[in-house]
Amino acid sequence: MKLQDILNGNIFSSQWLKKQYKLIALIFGLVMIYVYSGYRAEQQHKYLGDLQDELQDAEYELLTLQSELTDMTRQSSVAEELERRGSRLQTNKVPAVRIQP
Repeated sequence: MKLQDILNGNIFSSQWLKKQYKLIALIFGLVMIYVYSGYRAEQQHKYLGDLQDELQDAEYELLTLQSELTDMTRQSSVAEELERRGSRLQTNKVPAVRIQP
């Protein structure tokens, strides 16, 4: 094979290329699989990053809701809410006594 054969396109009609077409097709197929797998890995990496961001947002929301729930169930908050709603319930002024069996 000469450089002139490559440049003028005679390489495509050569016997060597005709004999090696299966190898060339195999190499082409492997290159396509390699490119696809790289592209797919990049997509999965991006998707994983999006899921991690979503998980972090959910964790922050959980912390916020837990804090709000703690505030709402505090004895002073419950007493204020009962008073606001006009309930007749009152806080016990006498400490609890433990009954011994």
